[in-house]
Amino acid sequence: MKKILFAAVAALAITGCSQNEEIEKAAQTTEIGFNAIVKNTTRAAVTNIKNLGNFKVHSYITGTTFDGSTELGTAYMNGVLFETIDNTTWTTSDTKTYYWPSDAKSVQFFAYPSTLISDFSIPTAGTSGYPSFNYTVDNKADKQKDLVVAYESNKTATSEGVNAGKLTLNFKHILSRINFAYIPGNTNLTYTVTAVKIADIKGGTAKYTFSASNGAWDVTGEPTEYTYTVNQSPTLVENKNYYMLGGEDASLMLFPQDVTKKVITVTYTSQDGDGVQVFSGDKTVTLPDNSEWEVGKNILYILTLPAGGTEMTVTPKVSEWNTAEDKDQTAQ
Repeated sequence: MKKILFAAVAALAITGCSQNEEIEKAAQTTEIGFNAIVKNTTRAAVTNIKNLGNFKVHSYITGTTFDGSTELGTAYMNGVLFETIDNTTWTTSDTKTYYWPSDAKSVQFFAYPSTLISDFSIPTAGTSGYPSFNYTVDNKADKQKDLVVAYESNKTATSEGVNAGKLTLNFKHILSRINFAYIPGNTNLTYTVTAVKIADIKGGTAKYTFSASNGAWDVTGEPTEYTYTVNQSPTLVENKNYYMLGGEDASLMLFPQDVTKKVITVTYTSQDGDGVQVFSGDKTVTLPDNSEWEVGKNILYILTLPAGGTEMTVTPKVSEWNTAEDKDQTAQ
């Protein structure tokens, strides 16, 4: 088995607007605007810059640095909605204009797709920590959604990633993307894979909390079995020795979690060149110790499938002649 990571980056310009009485306009010269990119592209369908859709932005003006050990305070941008009809231009109906602080303060930015998240919140007043929200993974693969968020920490008008007041929001994938491929154990046989399942995986609803790195999930849902959408490729992956068992949209999008000893079940048949069915049934693979799905990782399990049947062989053996027995037979 292998673990393979894939990454792709795309960029786009987004317009930024608005105004807030908390910062005196006369003291500011640079408005806050946004660019956005989507990093480490994954699936279900894959979220990238061409289908990012509408998103919301929250920002908080803090001290020079913020590391989660102090209170965020009152929101400066409080869920400002950026909308698009073509994933090329984003606009907001907010009539305020937001400015970069001119003193030694920094700004914390949190962004997420507005169609998937509805309960973004910060720790209660007087409590330190990062914002969080809840998210539900659908039990059916074709209904699962790729989830991206952005957190830009300790930004000022002169920070890296800020150009003429316009901040680049780096949207990152925060689920785990799971795909499957197979290697035929016997290349003289034809394999037909009809199902791939992985059992005892926690799903349902989990809580995500932002952090300075990739954030963290608190996954407490009941374990369930997830079924992969098989679409077996007839050709080898270029420069590889395996065949994909699903296209990009087949990916399972699941919560990051410990998957030590979890079991993958593959249902398939194998057939020889004369059309003789060698095997039909299930084979299982148990994931090794310390197996873990991490935030934003794209994992491809490459399964080597045995022929599955009992090979037919012939070994010659010549018996000695026996001593003839004399037995009277009566003609009928």
